[in-house]
Amino acid sequence: MGETEPARVGWPGDGRGGAILRAALAGRSIVLVGMMGSGKTSIGQRLAQRLSLPFKDADAEIVAAAAGMSIPDIFAKYGEAHFRDCERRVIARLLAGEPCILATGGGAFMDEGTRERIRERGLSLWFDAAHDVLLRRVRRKGDRPLLQTSDPAAVLRRLMDERYPVYRQADIAVLSRDVAHEVMVEETLAALYGWAKGEPENAASTADLARFMTSRPPPRAIEPQTVPVGLGDRAYDIVIGAGLLDQAGDHIARVAPGAACAIVTDGNVARLQLPVLRHSLEARGIRSSVIVVEPGEGSKSFPVFQSVCEQILEARIERRDVVVALGGGVVGDLAGFAAASVRRGSRFVQIPTTLLAQVDSSVGGKTGINTAQGKNLVGAFYQPSLVLADVDALATLPLREFRAGYAEIVKYGLIDDFFFFEWLESNASAVFADRAARVEAISVSCRAKAKIVARDETEQGDRALLNLGHTFGHAFERLVHYDSARLVHGEGVAIGLVCALRFSARLGMCSLQEAERVERHLTRVGLPTRIRDIPGWRADADSVLDAMFQDKKVEKGALTFVLLRGIGRSFVAKGVDVDAARSFLKDEMARE
Repeated sequence: MGETEPARVGWPGDGRGGAILRAALAGRSIVLVGMMGSGKTSIGQRLAQRLSLPFKDADAEIVAAAAGMSIPDIFAKYGEAHFRDCERRVIARLLAGEPCILATGGGAFMDEGTRERIRERGLSLWFDAAHDVLLRRVRRKGDRPLLQTSDPAAVLRRLMDERYPVYRQADIAVLSRDVAHEVMVEETLAALYGWAKGEPENAASTADLARFMTSRPPPRAIEPQTVPVGLGDRAYDIVIGAGLLDQAGDHIARVAPGAACAIVTDGNVARLQLPVLRHSLEARGIRSSVIVVEPGEGSKSFPVFQSVCEQILEARIERRDVVVALGGGVVGDLAGFAAASVRRGSRFVQIPTTLLAQVDSSVGGKTGINTAQGKNLVGAFYQPSLVLADVDALATLPLREFRAGYAEIVKYGLIDDFFFFEWLESNASAVFADRAARVEAISVSCRAKAKIVARDETEQGDRALLNLGHTFGHAFERLVHYDSARLVHGEGVAIGLVCALRFSARLGMCSLQEAERVERHLTRVGLPTRIRDIPGWRADADSVLDAMFQDKKVEKGALTFVLLRGIGRSFVAKGVDVDAARSFLKDEMARE
């Protein structure tokens, strides 16, 4: 990874950067979007000074138009609908005027008409920020009408889940962090300069660049990447790219000519992605039937497994036909186990629609369901014939689920690729906001997993390294009864990664500074990192140990952990002392 790491683009620190940016903007405004508390006003004012542009604040303009009535008062007297109408008209007026730095309210970018005006007259820049950072900032002021509830943290989380998929449509994303304002201004300037320099490539002149920006061409095509999984006569490809759902019929016809398909999906994915897949199959003359299960871990059960198997048989799917998993890890595990079982094995294609599934569960052939005793304790190793990871399918993913998948990406850097972890430290914002960066991160992750799977398909040795963070994480999931409102898998992994590093440091295997470095990175993107971050946590150390002993990775009654001698230097530690683990867990639960 080290030799392919992209160079970081910084602000030149002289008039040249401003000239290039102004030429690229071609008379348009820079429009700041993001949640309340993300820094649009504080950073925007300083940004305007650096670029010698006027600063405008849409909320301040609305207050002025309402004869000084505050935003909460406007909400209380006239309602949110009236406020949004005022906001829409004010932003349209400001965009029609001179170029400026324009800060908008948190809900402004959600309006389709406003987004269209911004596309026509501005460059949108999203200040992304973690939940805890936003909550800490907005609590200082207490003037946010949408947060005047008994549980502002939950309301903020809901608003973020609703808004972040739309915010991701912004032209540029910058991660808003708790650092000095001057640092954030420099990072924002660097992002703007990188945008101006990077579109289009090899521009002949700033005049050409200005014409290019005025014409607003479609985004550049993303070149797909193919990662082979070398398993002899069961080898297959993982294809990673954009628009792959539209091409799924071509890919499936290539690996299974003349086959019919049974598509297993869940209710949420069926609404968003299924029509595109079925249209693609129909275009190639591929007969398909659909099996829809309820979203969530509850579908990884014996009754649902039985129902899926029976529906596959009712659809007259033969051994040479294909079971297609369209969805996240739950659908992939369930459909894969059904494919392994029906007629003693039907062909299987994974089309993962979550980041977590694209980098982890869709690759390597692990399938299964949960039982009362633990997660994935009944299943089979059954390799797919093909994996199609379409990064465009991630556009509708709630931020929380995207972050959960990112934890698994970080895991690959920690296992054996220090340079990849360093790349993530520099490029986390891009992975969250840019399709090309996502393809790169997913491809590196899949290559790492494919390499390990090719060496150890059924987890007799090296493959156990992929469980880094999972011994802890699976125990946490079990103790919250797989309640996704409290903890999703990737969040458990994030906490588990930090626990693995801190436990390694406790045992003298790595430095505490390395554990803290990883914790800072995960916290920066909004992931939980401490056991006490789990809502409603009441379990004690012995309960966690009991849950660990139910894990499928326990051998002969002894605990097995994946520990680290440093970032990128993991190893399998068998027979870990139970008392040492218990003492560590007690201290972790008490950690402030």
